[in-house]
Amino acid sequence: MALFKTDAEKKKEYLDEAMKLADKGEAEGEKAIAILEKARALDERDIQVWLHFGYVYVAIGKTTEAIKAFKKATEIDPANLDALHNIGLAYAKAEQYNAAVWAFNGAISKHPKAAILFNNLGNVYFDKGLYFEAMQEFRKAIALDPSYTDAYHHLGITGSGTESEEEALVKFEEAMKKGLNKAKAHHDLGVTHMDKGMYDKAAASFEEAIKIDPKFSSAFSYLAEVYEEKGLLDKALTALAKVSELNPRSAKAYNRLGLFLHKHGKTKEAVETLRKAVAMDSSYANAHYALGQAFEGRGYADRAIKEYEIHIMINESGWTVDDAKSRVERLKAQVAASGK
Repeated sequence: MALFKTDAEKKKEYLDEAMKLADKGEAEGEKAIAILEKARALDERDIQVWLHFGYVYVAIGKTTEAIKAFKKATEIDPANLDALHNIGLAYAKAEQYNAAVWAFNGAISKHPKAAILFNNLGNVYFDKGLYFEAMQEFRKAIALDPSYTDAYHHLGITGSGTESEEEALVKFEEAMKKGLNKAKAHHDLGVTHMDKGMYDKAAASFEEAIKIDPKFSSAFSYLAEVYEEKGLLDKALTALAKVSELNPRSAKAYNRLGLFLHKHGKTKEAVETLRKAVAMDSSYANAHYALGQAFEGRGYADRAIKEYEIHIMINESGWTVDDAKSRVERLKAQVAASGK
């Protein structure tokens, strides 16, 4: 047994440890990054180090930093499939869809037989509402790999927006026969029902997904939207509370719950919930904006102004920034007029 570890062995330990920490969520993110810095100090030209930086940043919700890390990997190896693929995924996660299309097409030019690239390019087109283009990419993925489960599944989702429901269900069934997670199939079928305004069917699909996987937080999240559309506010609130319970370190989950509470007149509870969101992620601009609204609804002008100003400082531009500036100006005028 060796008394001293080689640099390669140390690097592997650092990379494994960082990923384990990242799996625990945002709370361990800084520790994971610090460990990766040790790996980088051993070999800054190691592609795996930069890929792991990207994986960790994605896991803790920092997609801009993730993209930079994956691009650093491509500087070392311009044809690295993992890096090229993950750049596209990160852009898509950040909802920068045009950049994602550009990234996936660039990756395809270097790896024209990688079915996963066509599949995920199809996902981006689907999110942009370009269903015909999405179906073309899913079919290319299946042509390259007839056993590719996800492509059959996504073709079913896309088809449900353009074909008859029966034809789309056939594709879902094909995907499930090929081993697709059934909870995911019911979840995504629910999304397509939502898009078509078929809320009863959507609710049934999401409920079925939850029966199969009681920890499927995305199904609870969409189910909350459906319940809200149907006017079942207590059920919607219960579903959103479940999302936060399943994701106790997710600022986005608490922000969503806080927005719902504020929207439906529960301003005290909204303030408490949104405070949790900004405590988890002080750079979460939308949570500061929502907290400002909640404070304003409670009549706490000074606190609302503070949150709006933080939102403005973080975001710098956008319609919410313009609205926040308008609110700050109006609230400051009100405070001055009241003599407080």
